[in-house]
Amino acid sequence: MESKTYQNVFVPQISVYIISDIQFFLLFVFLLPSCVYTGVGFNDKSDLDSGLLNRKWMASIPDATPVSAIAVPGTHESLTLSGGPLAVTQVWTLEKQLNVGIRYLDIHAGIWFPTDKQVGIRDANWLFSQGVTFTAVVEKVLAFLDENGGEAVLMKVTLHGLYQDRAARLVEQQLQRFEGKIWRKVSVPELGQVRGKIVFLQNRKFPLGTENHRSYFFESNQLKAVEEKLRDVQWHLCGHYILLTQTAATAMQRPKALARSVNRQLSDLVRRRRAGAGCLGVISMDFPSAQLIQPQNGFHHDLGLAGINSDAE
Repeated sequence: MESKTYQNVFVPQISVYIISDIQFFLLFVFLLPSCVYTGVGFNDKSDLDSGLLNRKWMASIPDATPVSAIAVPGTHESLTLSGGPLAVTQVWTLEKQLNVGIRYLDIHAGIWFPTDKQVGIRDANWLFSQGVTFTAVVEKVLAFLDENGGEAVLMKVTLHGLYQDRAARLVEQQLQRFEGKIWRKVSVPELGQVRGKIVFLQNRKFPLGTENHRSYFFESNQLKAVEEKLRDVQWHLCGHYILLTQTAATAMQRPKALARSVNRQLSDLVRRRRAGAGCLGVISMDFPSAQLIQPQNGFHHDLGLAGINSDAE
C-alpha cells in the first residue's frame, strides 16, 4: 500500500518535470531565431540610433581621390529584408542604410515573365520578391544624393531568372532616364567626377560600368594573408579597378550565422588598416552594425594621387 502511494505521488512529479523541460526547450528553440543581437560588427536590430547617422562622410575626401582608393562600406544583397532565415541578409531599409553611411549596394533583380515591364528586386538564392522595382531603388538613391550632393553611391546589379537578356534591356531603358546622374564608364572615376551620382560596377549581363575584381581576402570564410594580398595588387587596385570583398552564405546556410563570424573579422581588419597604407576598396556585409561602418567612414589612403593614372575621363 505504501509503495502504491509512493508511486502515485512520485510518478506524476516525474511527469511534471519532464513536461516542464520539454516546454522550456521548445520555447528556447522557437524564440531563438527571433532574438535580436548586437555584437562586434554584427547587428540584427532594425532600429537605428539617430546619433549614428552619417549622411555626409565623403565630404571630407579630396575630389582628386580615385573612388578605388576609398574604403567603402557596403551591404551584400542590400535589399533582401524578407524571405525567411535562409534568405534575409539585412534588417535596415534602403533609406536607413544610406543614412548610416552605406555607399555600396549589391542589387539582385529579375523578371518572371517575358511580358513584364518592370524588373523586380529579389534575393539571390531563392528569388523571393522584395516588393520593390529596380527603377524605384534608383529613384530612392538619387533622391538621397540630391539631398547629400557630396556623396556617391556604388551599385552592382546581378540579374537572375530565365529572361536575363530581356531584364538587361529593361534596365538599360530605365537607366536612360537618369543618364546625367550615373557613371557607367569602365575607368575608375575620381570622387569629384561622381559626387551626387550612382557609380555602376560591371557584372555579367550588366557589362557597362567600372571594372572591379573580387579581393579573395576570405578563404573558407576566414581572412587570410590580407596584407600580402594588398601588397600584390596595390598599384592596380588604386588606379585601375575597384576591389570588392564579400562573403555569401550558401542556399542552405543562414546569412545571420555567417555574419556573426565574418563581421567580427571585418571589424578587426578595418581597425588595423585605419592607420595603414593600401586600399581596402568595397567591403560588402550582411547584418553590419553602425559601429562597424563608422571606422570606415572617411578612411581613404592618399597614394600620392598625382602619380596615379586612374584613366578617368
